[in-house]
Amino acid sequence: MTTILASNKKCLAVLLATTLLAPSFVTTFESTAFAQPAKKKPLRDQLPPEAQKQWDSALALYQRGQWDGARTSFYAAWEASKNPRVLFNVAVCEKNLGRYARAIDTFKKELADGKGQLAPDEEADVKAQITGLEQFVAELTIDVSEPGAEIYVDETKVGTSPLPAPISVQLGERHVRAVKAGFTESRETIELKGGSSGRVTLKLSPSVKTTLVNVSVIGPANAVVKVDGKEVGQAPYKGQVGVSAEPHQFSAEAPGYVTATQSALVREGEPLTLTLQLAQDQQKGKLLVLAKPEGATIEIDGKTVGASRWEGPVEVGTHQIVVRKQGHYTWSYDVDVPRGGERSVSASLNEDRNNSFVPWLIGTIVVVGASTAAIYFITRPKDEEPVKGSLPPFTVGTPSVRF
Repeated sequence: MTTILASNKKCLAVLLATTLLAPSFVTTFESTAFAQPAKKKPLRDQLPPEAQKQWDSALALYQRGQWDGARTSFYAAWEASKNPRVLFNVAVCEKNLGRYARAIDTFKKELADGKGQLAPDEEADVKAQITGLEQFVAELTIDVSEPGAEIYVDETKVGTSPLPAPISVQLGERHVRAVKAGFTESRETIELKGGSSGRVTLKLSPSVKTTLVNVSVIGPANAVVKVDGKEVGQAPYKGQVGVSAEPHQFSAEAPGYVTATQSALVREGEPLTLTLQLAQDQQKGKLLVLAKPEGATIEIDGKTVGASRWEGPVEVGTHQIVVRKQGHYTWSYDVDVPRGGERSVSASLNEDRNNSFVPWLIGTIVVVGASTAAIYFITRPKDEEPVKGSLPPFTVGTPSVRF
């Protein structure tokens, strides 16, 4: 573990701050604490053990001129301690790497996080560093057409659109890009010179070509609009819909209303306006049944509902109508009743004239049969010979009745 130099040695932080263009090298002393105010406890001793390890590693790397590794270890020491004074060393490394805009941002963060903690001479030193570096950076305003896009400058993420304010970037050629899921990436290059500022506007285009569609709904105020079965918002709806060779299905739904659907083809560069009208949902239909002759009973789905004439609401769907009256043929018919519609059915029964003939016919058959049997018994021969047959017992005898 390195030791702290005596107070009569010049602070390394002051040495680093004195030069902005050329890297500052650590002196040959074993160790030096950065940004240490006079008569103040050495910064290293203010850090927790884990941060001290990172601090020592950073100093060793810095002495060898390895600015990037030193910056990483100093930053790790700051993360482990959250001591704003450590940020001074991080900023010095950024400056030595030529990343002046990052150095300025880090110095500003030290001032903000260390407000009330930094000594007056420390604050003055940090502000002097910022002033010296500002001549090597420019203010860049970045506008992006879509919110929520990630913005990169020279492959370093600087924020998400929209950025709250211009950002400081290093002079020279800067490469700016914005990316967002579902959109094609947008890039632009800008050349920035000393004392100037710049502006970049990036326009993101959807990966799939779209066209503006307006959907209005006549009827309920709370209708929901769907495109190809997917809810896109409440009516009136205004948004981008993908261009397609096949028609899209636009629909509107609302409680208590029948869904309205319309097919439409979305073409590139041709805004589309649709109007969907919703009608109140009728859960039942109306049925009228007229039956003749007078007094004929009317049944609907097996239940007697009246006679001669019946009219009333029924559920939507198919119903069986049966009309009956004694002495007449029964009449049956299936009728389909639509939602909110009306159906009329007329039934005229035919008289069943065969009902009186049946008993007479049965009586006649009985009388004739009895007479024929009597005549047969009177006239049949007494000694009739048996008739030979082919079934066992090979004889079919003369039939006789049981007395």
